[in-house]
Parts: sequence; structure tokens; C-alpha cells
Amino acid sequence: AQPSESPRAYIERLYANYRRSDYSPFKHPERVFANRLLSAVKEDSKLAKVEVGYLDGDPACQCQTTAALQASVKGVNQKRKDRATVSVQLDFEDSTPTRIRISLIRAAAGWRIADVSAPDEPSLLRALEESNRKARARR
Repeated sequence: AQPSESPRAYIERLYANYRRSDYSPFKHPERVFANRLLSAVKEDSKLAKVEVGYLDGDPACQCQTTAALQASVKGVNQKRKDRATVSVQLDFEDSTPTRIRISLIRAAAGWRIADVSAPDEPSLLRALEESNRKARARR
């Protein structure tokens, strides 16, 4: 990752990885997710143990399988040097295209996903943190 790359270039590079059938952002999550989101994802997995936790798919593609994924950047909003929001359209052959918003934070190693907003989930980060709080309370 290039720390100097634009938010658009980062997202386009991220989605280019999905052309490989074996790609998963969870293989090297530190290259994809910002620290707070990464911590929430790891805690979700730990709390779920052998079950499926709150996160049951890939938040970047809003899917469990990436076959036939077409992603295109529809807009970038960057008001600060270290933060940006990227609007992405996700399209699969057999479904209606979905728009998501990816909030990015610039880390020392480059851009990282801080949050994902989808039509049915305004904030992945908040939902994960809330799910983790409830799971901890049940222990």
C-alpha cells in the first residue's frame, strides 16, 4: 500500500484483489481495516468461538462469495487529509446493484477501512461494537 495514494486508488486496488478467487480481506485484515474496526472484528470472532458471530460475510463486498462481483467507485468525499468517504456500487450478475459507503482513515501504512455503511446497516462498526457488548454481557 502506498501511503500517498488517493482514497479512490486505494478502494480500486482493494476491489481489484477480488478478481482472484482466493482473495479475502480477512487473510491480512491489518492491510484492510483500521484499528478500531479490526479490533471489533477480532472480538466478534473470539466471542463467537465456533459459531458464526455478528459478521457472517465480507463487509467490503456485502457478500459471502465474491463470484461475479463488479465494484465501481461512484464518488469520493474527502474534507480532511486523513479521512475520506467513498461511495461504491456493488453489482453481482443475479442481483440488483447495491450502494455502500466506505469510511476511510489514513494510517501510517496507508488508507484503511474505518466503517462500512450499507442500506440495511448504517454503521458496521457501531453494530459490531453493540453485538460485542451484548455477547460480553451474556458471558
